[in-house]
Amino acid sequence: MRIKNIYRLLLPLAILALPACTKYLDKTNPDTEVDPSYWRDENSVRTYCWEFYNLFPGFGNGSTTGDFYFTTFNDDQLAASFTQYPVTTPASNGDWNFSMIRKANILLQRVDGVDMDTTAKNHWKGIAHFFRAFQYFKLVQEFGGVPFFDQPLDISDSTDIYKPRDSHQLVMDSVLADINYAVAHLRVTDLANTVNQNVALALKSRICLWEGTYRKYHTEMNLPNADQYLQQAKDAAAQLMATGAYSLDADYRTVYSSLDLTGDKEVLLFKQYVAGFLTHSVIGYTNSTTVMSGPSKSAVNSYVCTDGLPIGLSPLYKGDASIQSLRMNRDKRLLETIDTFLCYSGSLVSGLTSSSGYRPSKFLQPADIQQAPNNTTDAPIFWLLVVLLNYAEASAELDQMGEYTLVQSDLDKSVNLLRARAGVAPLTLT
Repeated sequence: MRIKNIYRLLLPLAILALPACTKYLDKTNPDTEVDPSYWRDENSVRTYCWEFYNLFPGFGNGSTTGDFYFTTFNDDQLAASFTQYPVTTPASNGDWNFSMIRKANILLQRVDGVDMDTTAKNHWKGIAHFFRAFQYFKLVQEFGGVPFFDQPLDISDSTDIYKPRDSHQLVMDSVLADINYAVAHLRVTDLANTVNQNVALALKSRICLWEGTYRKYHTEMNLPNADQYLQQAKDAAAQLMATGAYSLDADYRTVYSSLDLTGDKEVLLFKQYVAGFLTHSVIGYTNSTTVMSGPSKSAVNSYVCTDGLPIGLSPLYKGDASIQSLRMNRDKRLLETIDTFLCYSGSLVSGLTSSSGYRPSKFLQPADIQQAPNNTTDAPIFWLLVVLLNYAEASAELDQMGEYTLVQSDLDKSVNLLRARAGVAPLTLT
């Protein structure tokens, strides 16, 4: 009883003594960084920026929702059933998200106060501008004009948070300014497989080609400077091509089916997948589900013959009475995209069928053909093949507008490199 009474007396005394100990208790959680003390050096800035890389879908995160797998009304992969779309647009869309734009704006606001040299500060500002451009580009592609923010907003900024959309022209001109800043200030090389100046050039060629053709063909919007965007797309691609830092792989399929793209000379930036940490299911869903999602007949027909002519014009085309005849004298890219056999109801392959009869092999990696979502092949994000095509298309669009005269050398250093790898006769201007 005496012991209990002593505890009853000591407890109030201990409580009364607590205020005197506040200097020891008022400490931040050692596992949590707080603003502004977080911004100490370049390592803290680099750590802050890793989250931006989640913006790249790649092959998807444990799913097939990435850049390469489509099962709708197009030619990439056909769904096993008819796709139905809602008549009314949903009131909300998860893609309407500005969190990474706010993150980039915070970086721009904080970086000058970090202890590092001016070149490093400019590089990280370039990272912020790069990812702000990338995210706004995606938003405009999906929604058109959207609110443009160049400052980080807080809850108290309710007027600005709910401001109306800015115009397509204003947002995309701001995107161009952002990506130009990134190109001018990013390091030529940084850590392996991170955003650098060459990656920014690749993104610029993609952005400017899309926007230039959008302005050219959506005449009802009266958007100016289509030719300037196309010229900048061509120039960005040409600048990257002129570095000589990248070259095409020996075959078309390597980029899409490699367990590790480290050191691949065709790839500028890739998304790495690691078993137990981050996986995808492209191989699983295209090659090992009950009904595999095969490419459409129109996609298969679009591949030319080795003489460079489409199947409707080429004397080399042997018809489609069998998969063997269909594959004869054809573009190697087709041969690396579909398999040597058909699989359909009545002709099963290991009990499986394909939605179109063609078994997709472009993404297939025998060492990784596990059930989804456990695939670990790496996904290219920016690679030389796309840059070459951007250069060729921008040159052709400018030629059509009378802004530039397409010459044979434009083809020889772009599409003809791809045709040579595919065993297809070169494209010749006449």
